Amino acid sequence: MALEVSVVIPARNESAAIGGCLAALARQSVGAGALEVIVVAAGEDDTAGAAACAPAGFGHLEIVRLEHGNKNVALQIGCARATAPIVVLLDADTELASDAVAELVRAVREGPERAVHGAATPRFDTWISRYWELNRKLLKDLRFDGTLSGEVVALRRATLAAHDLAALFPERRGAKDDLHLGRALAARGCPIGYMPTARATTLVPWTLAVLATTMLRSRRGAMMQIPIGDAAMQAALAAALVGSVPAALVASRWSLALALVCVVPLTIHAGILVRRVAALRRLGLGNHYRELPSFLLLDLLGRAIKLWAFIERVVGREVSHGYRGGRPGEVGARRLRGAV
Repeated sequence: MALEVSVVIPARNESAAIGGCLAALARQSVGAGALEVIVVAAGEDDTAGAAACAPAGFGHLEIVRLEHGNKNVALQIGCARATAPIVVLLDADTELASDAVAELVRAVREGPERAVHGAATPRFDTWISRYWELNRKLLKDLRFDGTLSGEVVALRRATLAAHDLAALFPERRGAKDDLHLGRALAARGCPIGYMPTARATTLVPWTLAVLATTMLRSRRGAMMQIPIGDAAMQAALAAALVGSVPAALVASRWSLALALVCVVPLTIHAGILVRRVAALRRLGLGNHYRELPSFLLLDLLGRAIKLWAFIERVVGREVSHGYRGGRPGEVGARRLRGAV
């Protein structure tokens, strides 16, 4: 059977997750024999050994050990080794639905050159992960934001071959590498698409501490990449929203009217969220009204972190970026599954 799809999986300390990722690939409707799977393993655990225990039947399985470098270095290595006409970039903690690869291939082959990403949903159901899921629906399903989400991405190998891999996956990027890749491809005339029928489950933040850590890493990466003018506008909006309540409390000591004026930005923001959640319901994408209060609070947390990240950029503070952290481990995973 000819190889149809090369799947590149960067994996650092993912020995507990890589087995499920590869097992889901082996169940793809296109047939495991049509897949070339390239795992670029790094870290202190035995991710490479766990990957070697993958189900048999892949057209080709290659495991590369990465001694130095981050996720983008792993992607450079994996993409350079890919030989199939379609390349899928897959996070090691993401498990694809059985027809996801087929849907991605169809989306990439139809029409002009483009890169597409699938619809990754949380594997565990907590109030934190429900925030992540609602945010995805608002940014992707309700009105596509045009950015690339990195859990599962598909594009033609010819697209990769036409560009310098080091430019698409620069080693200096340790956070929001998917944002950089999408922006780099779009700048080269390759638009970004979203394929909601290419479904997967992934390990998203499930506790407040993990969410805050992930937000800090993500916001730092995003605020460092976007133009300074756009970053300043986002920071100003964040300051207006986050500062609404504190400003109102201070202003209430002198004037109730002034206090009400202070909360106008937050009131407008909350009203927009209510309208967007109502639109999701009308489209048959779920009733999320009960999640709105916690979503608003976590959204404000994310905006406060974004403001902090902008200040770091302005003052020129150097921050380190690595692989995202936060893994529940076997005991935690069993507990989370039991809570679903």
